[in-house]
Amino acid sequence: MADGMLRVGVIGTGGMGGRHARNLAHRVTGAKVAAVMDADEARAASVARECGGAAVFRSGPALIRDDAVDAVLIASPDPTHADLTVACIEAGKPVLCEKPLGVGIDDAKRVLDAEVAAGRRLVQVGLMRTYDPRHAALRQAIDDGEIGRPLLFRGIHTNLRAGRTRTAADVIVNSAVHDIHSARWLMGDEVATAYASRVGDVPERPEATRLVLLQLAFRGGGLATIEVDAGSGHGYEVVAEVSGEHGALRTPSFTSPLLRRAGAASRAVEPDWLERFDTAYRIEAEAWVRAAKAGTAAGATTWDGYAAMRVADAAVRSIASGRAEAIPEEPRPGLYDPV
Repeated sequence: MADGMLRVGVIGTGGMGGRHARNLAHRVTGAKVAAVMDADEARAASVARECGGAAVFRSGPALIRDDAVDAVLIASPDPTHADLTVACIEAGKPVLCEKPLGVGIDDAKRVLDAEVAAGRRLVQVGLMRTYDPRHAALRQAIDDGEIGRPLLFRGIHTNLRAGRTRTAADVIVNSAVHDIHSARWLMGDEVATAYASRVGDVPERPEATRLVLLQLAFRGGGLATIEVDAGSGHGYEVVAEVSGEHGALRTPSFTSPLLRRAGAASRAVEPDWLERFDTAYRIEAEAWVRAAKAGTAAGATTWDGYAAMRVADAAVRSIASGRAEAIPEEPRPGLYDPV
C-alpha cells in the first residue's frame, strides 16, 4: 500500500466492473484504482481515465502479478473467475470475485481447495445481498428472534430480457445463485435436496429458458422456493420472504416512492441490478477494502460461493433428471468457521 491507500486492480470493466471501479475511485475511502484490464481495450482505457489515470493492462494474470497492485477485483466473464481467483490466492493478494466462482462445481471446488491450502482467507465472493440494507434488516430481525425459527424462504427474482438466449443452467448458475445464497444465509442452514423445473422461451430453441423454479429442502427441516424469471416485461425485482414459527418477514418489492396521479397509484421498477443494489455494491466494496487493509476478509466466503454452487449444480442435474437431487453432506473447512 502507498500512503495508506489500498491499490486495487480491476479485471473486467463492463457494466459490473465499471461500477465497482467507479465506486472504488470515488465513493470508497482508503482505496484507489491502480490498474484495470478488459478484453475491450478502449473501454478499459475509458474507465482508467474516469478513475484518475489507472494503468491499463492487456492480461489479467499480468495485472495480478504487478507489484503496484495490492488487491484485485474480478468482474470479467464467468468462465475466467476460477483461474483468476486462484492466481490471486497464489500471489497472496486479497480478491473480491464477482459471483459465481466459475461455470460449474469443479471451478468452485478448485478455488476452495486453493484457499484452504493457502491457509488464510483471501477471497470475498460478490454475493452482495448480505450488504443490502433491506436484506440485512431481515437477517437482524431473525437473529433478534422476531419470527422464531425460520421455516420457509421464498425468493422472487425477475430480469428484463437479455440480448441472448439463456439456458436453464445459465439462469440457475448466473442468476439463481444469488437467491440460493440468500436462502442459506437467512435460513441459517445448508440445503439437502434441490428440485428444479423450467419454462421454455423460444419454441425453435429447446434449450432456451424463460423461467426456472427451484424447490429446496434444508437439512434442519426448512424449505425454500426460488423463482427466477429471465425475461420479465416489467423490470428488475428481487423479493425475499421468510416465514417462521411466530411470524413472517418480507423485503419491500420496490425502492421507488409511491406515485399517486390522475386516478392511479404506481411505483417504478428498477431496470437492472446495478440500480436496485447500488447501495449494496458500495457497502460491499467498503467492507472489502477495510478487511483487506487489516489483513482479514469480509462478506461471503469461498465456502459460501462453493455451497451455493453445490445447490446450483444439483438444480441443473434436476432439470435433466426430472427428480429431486441430493446434495451430500460435506464438512465446512475450519478456515471458514465464524470468528
